[in-house]
Amino acid sequence: MFNIKLLWLNVSKNKFGTLMIMLLTGLSVALSVTVNLQERAFREGSARAAERFDLVIGGLGSETQLVLSTVFLQPSPLPLIDTQNLTALEADSRVKWVAPLALGDFTKGMPIIGTSKVFVTDGGEKEIQGRLFERDFEAAVGARTGYQIGDKFSPIHGQVGESGSHSHSDIEYEVVGVLPEDHSIWDTAILVPIETIWEVHAHHQEGQQSGEHTELHHHSPFPIKTKPTHINQIPEMHEHSELGVSAIIVKPTSFSAAYQLRSEYRNSQTQALFPAEVLVKVYGVLGDSKEVLSWIAVVMQILIGIALMMIITLYLKQQQKQIAAWRIFGAPRHKILWLVWSSLLLLITLSIILGAILGYIATLLISQHISLKSGFALPVSFTLEDVSQLFLILSISVIFALIPSLMLYAQSPVKILQERD
Repeated sequence: MFNIKLLWLNVSKNKFGTLMIMLLTGLSVALSVTVNLQERAFREGSARAAERFDLVIGGLGSETQLVLSTVFLQPSPLPLIDTQNLTALEADSRVKWVAPLALGDFTKGMPIIGTSKVFVTDGGEKEIQGRLFERDFEAAVGARTGYQIGDKFSPIHGQVGESGSHSHSDIEYEVVGVLPEDHSIWDTAILVPIETIWEVHAHHQEGQQSGEHTELHHHSPFPIKTKPTHINQIPEMHEHSELGVSAIIVKPTSFSAAYQLRSEYRNSQTQALFPAEVLVKVYGVLGDSKEVLSWIAVVMQILIGIALMMIITLYLKQQQKQIAAWRIFGAPRHKILWLVWSSLLLLITLSIILGAILGYIATLLISQHISLKSGFALPVSFTLEDVSQLFLILSISVIFALIPSLMLYAQSPVKILQERD
């Protein structure tokens, strides 16, 4: 008990030195923890967001852009693909279910996606509050859109302020269902029948061609050759190939079926990809970025370590006369060595714990900011790997704290007391 009191007295005597040691060590640990936790949070969060998308088929172009636009709903124009692909996939025995995506419309900055009922429920696996859309201009909305059943809204093609964007103020959708929250960008998405998207844009094109403005309230202005007759009837869509879809989401029946379908739809007109596979490439780039950040962190930690050694030296120099006096009055050398070493080790241990907490909080704040921008949740958590890294830092600190303690241990107390300040 006496040793503990003496230890605490020794630590608390020099408040400035104690504070500087804890601050520098804590910042070094916090930086390392933040880099590791943030990289893992991004990797796991993006992978979780892509889980529901087994196979994506789209027009020719960038694979990464197709994934960003379909999985993460990042606004960017995609080339349309023929609806005949939908009909072929619907009839394919290797396909469990297939759904189209029509992108480009928004309301209050939230994306409106034309699709089918099977996509809304993930093939029947997802329950919905209210009901699915059954007719034109009905919508199922994400949990974080702010809309409730019975609310109405009008779409905008493109986003406000963009070149070519235009409002469909004469059109109203009605919310009939609310989806459960799944902590992704799709929580802010609005899902409507794809036929409605076609209808809205056919109406806009007709108005532009005729120079007239026509009212549209649950009555279709489609010409006979393009008007779908039922909601989400894929076999009928092949009759309207001029309409097109932004992408097709496919749920294969097996892994082998998925690879076969991907191979078949990689042709001169379409590309097919596994979002998870594309994300692996992104992780490769992210891994390079993490390596750069890790090296920056290492350099900073070395600089902090040098500064820390200087502060510890000054910290012990201020105490050496008192320690020499203890030696003169008969205090055992090993007891004094234990006191000095334990004092430094206590400070460094507390600093590591504080740094880990600061790093965790910093990662939470950064992840929250990214989540608000990107829409998908970034899970932040400590793993066994992180704990092992902290123990490694602590083990190095044990040796780190022992070096100046041994230097003080070897000095003559008489010589120290004879020195002038």
